[in-house]
Amino acid sequence: MIYFSAGNYSDHLALVRAYDGWKKSQKEWSGQAFCWKNYLSPQTLKAIDSMREQFLCLLETPLCYDEHLVRAIICAGLFPGICSVVNLVNKTSFETMDDKQARLCSIPYPWLVFNQKVKVNSVSFRDSTGVSDSALLLFGDKISPGSTDGHLTMLGGFLEFFMRPSLANTYLALKTELDQLIQTKLEHPRLENKLYENLISAIRLLVSKDECEGRFVPNHQVLSEYTQAYNGEENSKSQLRRLINRAGYKTPVYNSTMVEIGEQRFVAKVGFGELEFEGKPCETEKDAEEDAAHEALMWLQREAKMSVKFLL
Repeated sequence: MIYFSAGNYSDHLALVRAYDGWKKSQKEWSGQAFCWKNYLSPQTLKAIDSMREQFLCLLETPLCYDEHLVRAIICAGLFPGICSVVNLVNKTSFETMDDKQARLCSIPYPWLVFNQKVKVNSVSFRDSTGVSDSALLLFGDKISPGSTDGHLTMLGGFLEFFMRPSLANTYLALKTELDQLIQTKLEHPRLENKLYENLISAIRLLVSKDECEGRFVPNHQVLSEYTQAYNGEENSKSQLRRLINRAGYKTPVYNSTMVEIGEQRFVAKVGFGELEFEGKPCETEKDAEEDAAHEALMWLQREAKMSVKFLL
């Protein structure tokens, strides 16, 4: 199956390529030999072929060959089988709502949807596909506005997304319209998609142009664990920069000033998004910026604890 994956991080798309290869081999040489060579079952492929023909009569549209949209639809079908992919310094952590599993491998997607999770000595995911933030936001569960502008939540706050307020409003509006379209199509199956061309085009654009950088903090409890994980490995400025960049904001900006408190001291402020934090007076400008970053991290953790108590 690795041969068919083509480095696209999707078991489902790998199966599609295996099927396409089998169909091509039937025309050119021998489907039986293709199955033997690639350890595939001819009977299973024939059953898939029969079902595929039935589904094609009902579902085939020009959009069915859009790989980004196919990933999004897979996300809708497998949700809430979802885990976040957190790329740390020297390892990747795959986190579900009740498990946290560190792996050495990494994938270029912030989320992994899966059909089955198996836990023996370690956790593994079967029938999985990597998806982007946009696919999850538009085709996952209901999204709600968070505590600040540009903050969206899902699954009661377990999943959180941070982005520009204008982009968050765009996701909210498109999600509402998409849900309404799906409900309308269920009630009126013969309704033409042409009536919703603008909506469909906007959704395709967001899903296809998402660069999968991961504008999210997996959940509040993980946020606290995340910052603690780097104690002794990174200073406060590095921790804050990494966390804020993952949340979709630009690199934090520092502003230091000299003050007289019996003797010369430096006071620094750090800002990101609409927030700004001020540290305590320090002997050097470098220490002042570190203290401001530390104050920001402590505030984020305090907010995390308050939110967890509220959810409970």
